[in-house]
Amino acid sequence: MSQGKIWAIAAAIILVDLAVFMVPIVPIVAAYILIARPPWFKTFIDDVYKSS
Repeated sequence: MSQGKIWAIAAAIILVDLAVFMVPIVPIVAAYILIARPPWFKTFIDDVYKSS
């Protein structure tokens, strides 16, 4: 995953958090990932930490 894509994802996370400030999005998403263990999340993490 390119550095620019990582920065874009980080900026999107911040913008979404600012847009829905009163709703605790991060804990909801974290709980979903812990409970459902979606296969796309492992792929995403592997892609983030893959050496360039």
